Order: sequence, then structure tokens, then C-alpha cells
Amino acid sequence: MDILITVGIFPPDIGGPASFVPKIAKYLINKGHNVKIICLSDKEHLTYKDDINVIRINRSSPIIFRWLKTIVKIYSNSKKSDLIFVNGLGTETTIANLFIRKKVIRKIVGDPVWERVYNKNLIDESFDDFQENNHGLFISIQKMIRNWSINNSNLIITPSQHLKNFIDKIGFDKNIFVINNGVNIEQHNKVVLENNIIQLLVVSRLVSQKNIDSIIKAVKVMENENIILNIVGDGSEINNLKLLVKKYELDKKINFIGKIENTKLNEYLKNADIFIQASNYEGLPHSILEAMNFEIPILSTDVGGCSVLLNKGERGYIIPMPVSEVEISEGIRTIINNKNEAKSKAKLAKNYLNQEHNFNTNAEIYDEKIKEVVKSQ
Repeated sequence: MDILITVGIFPPDIGGPASFVPKIAKYLINKGHNVKIICLSDKEHLTYKDDINVIRINRSSPIIFRWLKTIVKIYSNSKKSDLIFVNGLGTETTIANLFIRKKVIRKIVGDPVWERVYNKNLIDESFDDFQENNHGLFISIQKMIRNWSINNSNLIITPSQHLKNFIDKIGFDKNIFVINNGVNIEQHNKVVLENNIIQLLVVSRLVSQKNIDSIIKAVKVMENENIILNIVGDGSEINNLKLLVKKYELDKKINFIGKIENTKLNEYLKNADIFIQASNYEGLPHSILEAMNFEIPILSTDVGGCSVLLNKGERGYIIPMPVSEVEISEGIRTIINNKNEAKSKAKLAKNYLNQEHNFNTNAEIYDEKIKEVVKSQ
């Protein structure tokens, strides 16, 4: 079976789809499918391992040119495909598919309209409030295009019930299926550092909704304590965040790691004492799943799919909303001062991960759904 996967971010980018797509592509290839990936990238000519055919489109190109090029690439590369699996570039895929009429499975991990306007500081509403409230013409048109694109899918997959409810409200009248995000479950040996420095870790796209600035301010609140913050990832807020670190004179406390390969990321996960996620919204974050896999105590907002993962604080520690540096610093101190409890919660999280978020188990369901959609009339 020939499958085209579209996605907005792909390694070396950091983010949920960039974690999921390479793994599901490799799994499907091992199952005998032919897979191509079309993605946006900072560079068009980067190669990727595992013999996966990746077609990259420069995201820094002028937006109209990039948009048209993406549509043409999707059109030309899906002519022989049995199915398009959309993990991003949804509107471009829908337009291209007007001319080729391929079966489409779409994975929904959030609302691109909310994320776009929130990160441009055009709104200050939660994910759920944004869906309910009325907005001006500019945003309303984007919502209409989003709904049209989603409704031109044969099957919708979401990683959480919360996102399924979001799609239900849009009025999608076909199948919606919840498949948990998953990771490759492994036993990792924790690195115990001898200098007693508490290593804080953030793995994230550096955009406004992630509240990385509040985490930096929390380190400022705790600047006299023996902590280091490592920030893995890149994004539109990188320069502002670096200026904030300079303003607070935290250069020796905070490290910007940038985009890194998974093998290098694993080293940071092994060294981490506390994993922090302070986002205003998450679908069901791969980054938290990876932290659970390494049995790292988690400090996170209780939003979207995170509420399922944390289970009211049973498997981690909750940052109250709205996010503030005070709440984050208090959460860090709570974990530091209750190490045995934090370790117990991390073990509960790992056990839960084994039961519900095993990648290979969940990937089998994706394979089944792909075959069902292709065979359907």
C-alpha cells in the first residue's frame, strides 16, 4: 500500500508530530507499506535516516510561494498513493485532494487556528473558550476553512477524548477514533550526578503558548538555589527568551540546547531530575510520555490531554492556571522537598505508560484503520 504522510514539523524539529511521524512511518514501512513524507523544514536538502523518503519544503519561503509549492508537492506525490495520512498541512492537503480524491485519515492534535492567533498575541483565551466564543471576520474565516478541511476527511484520529469532543463540536459526521500517543517502552538507568545540582528539563517548541518565559522567571525566583534549567527546542520566541535570560543574569543557570537528535535528547532525559511543561494547551504531549519513560518527576499544567496523564496529580505535580513563576517555583520546591513521593509518582507514571501508551500496540491500531479506510467505499 502506498501512503503519503503530511506534517508541519519533522526532525530535527522538536514537537509531538516530529516525534510521532518518523516512528509511525518506520512501523508502516516494516509492515510492507511504501511511505513518503512531505514536511516543512528550515532546510530543504536535509537527509533522514532509516531510508524514509522525506520531501522537505522550506518554511522560510514567502508564505504564498510556500503554500502553492506545498499544494503542488502533495498533488504530484499522492497521485499513486492509496491514502494520505495528514498530521499537519491540513488545508494544503485538502486543496490538493480536490483534484485527486484520495482517501484521507487525519490526526488532530490541537487547533491550528487557536495556536496561530494565540502565539501572535491576537487573543488571550483558553483553547476551550476560543471554540465557544465569537470572533471577528479574520478569525471566523480561518475557523470556517479549518472546519471545511477537517470535514473532507474519511476518518479522524485524536490522541485524547478532549480532542474528540472538540471534533464532535465542529460537526464531523464520520468516524472519530481515539488512539493514545505512545512511546517505545524501555528501561533506562538514571544518571546520578555527584554535585547535587537539580537538573530541570524543558523539551518544547519555543512559542508563546508554552509559557517558557514563566519557567525562566521561576528560575529567577530560585536563583540562590542549586538548580540548572536545560531548554531543548527552538521556535519563534527564542530571541525573546534569550534576552529575558540576559536581563535576569541567568546565563549560568539556563542553557538553550536547541534542536538535537533523539540520542542526544536521551542523555538530557537521563540526567534530568524534574521535567517541566507549562503550556496553556496540549493535545497529549509526547514530551511528557518520554519523561514518564525515564521515570522523571513531572511538573505540568493540567490542560488538554495532560489531565489524563497526570490523573489529578496521582502521576505528577500540577501547575495551577493561570501559569505564573510563583506557582512553578513552588512546584519545583515541592518535588525537591518530597523526593520519595516524587519517585513513587514517577513509578506510577511508568506503570501507566506500560499499560496505555506502548507505541507498538497503538501502531497496530493505526495500521488496521489505514487498511479499513482504503478498503471502504
